[in-house]
Amino acid sequence: MLLGLMLLASVGGPSTVDASKLTLSAPAAIVEIDTKKLEGDLYRLSWSPDGQQLYLQTVERDRAGTIKSAHHYLVALNGQAPSKVGQEPDWSTTYWAWKSTQTAPGLPTFKIELEESQKRVTSTSIPMGGDLAKGGSGTGGPVGAGNNADAMSAAMQSQLAHYYTLKLKGEVVGEFVNAAAIPGLTFGWGPQSTGLIAFANRDGRVVIMDDQGRKQEVPSSKSAVLPGWTDDGKRLAFLERTNKNKATLKIVEVTRPVQ
Repeated sequence: MLLGLMLLASVGGPSTVDASKLTLSAPAAIVEIDTKKLEGDLYRLSWSPDGQQLYLQTVERDRAGTIKSAHHYLVALNGQAPSKVGQEPDWSTTYWAWKSTQTAPGLPTFKIELEESQKRVTSTSIPMGGDLAKGGSGTGGPVGAGNNADAMSAAMQSQLAHYYTLKLKGEVVGEFVNAAAIPGLTFGWGPQSTGLIAFANRDGRVVIMDDQGRKQEVPSSKSAVLPGWTDDGKRLAFLERTNKNKATLKIVEVTRPVQ
């Protein structure tokens, strides 16, 4: 009996979904987001229970990286610009609680592990502002200097960077450098007991994975952040960064195989 229960737990139960057998549409562009107009950095993206709109939160930080203010918006699916509201809706708070938690809803053994480490890197390897360890840029050595000068300059600029890495079944589902890990920014759990997660990999592409480690990549996705599923698991939204101050809301239609 005990062995049977252990085997059942290891396969995640009969209700989980095989990520490799999902049918995914190409991401459809819904609306362009201008973060300058929205007053801050992208921080939360939540689906409404009926799947007809999304809530978007941006935050402003002080020089130490501490959040000093938050701004709240509702985004319709008709291509209109986000509309500002006074506060986060209750449904978004509920959604975010299961979307960004450490364990999959209904599957406590499917759990993200946090690893902390320090690595000596050059300043050119550290993302600007200590943000995600993807696609960062920095300043190099003197222009026109020879190889020896470049090496000396790099050595002088090297420093210890603090890494927070989120790992799930050997996959990196989020990595933060010199900044606290933000739950849900780089990943989003699927609905209750589906055993699915969507995350942005180190190349910025959206990957869907199940509790057995089977996965597939969302076609033509790139520079992604804040992936999130609808409550019924039939659509997946994410924001694609197009430049420093612009992002495009994109939605993928997800079809499960017939059981």
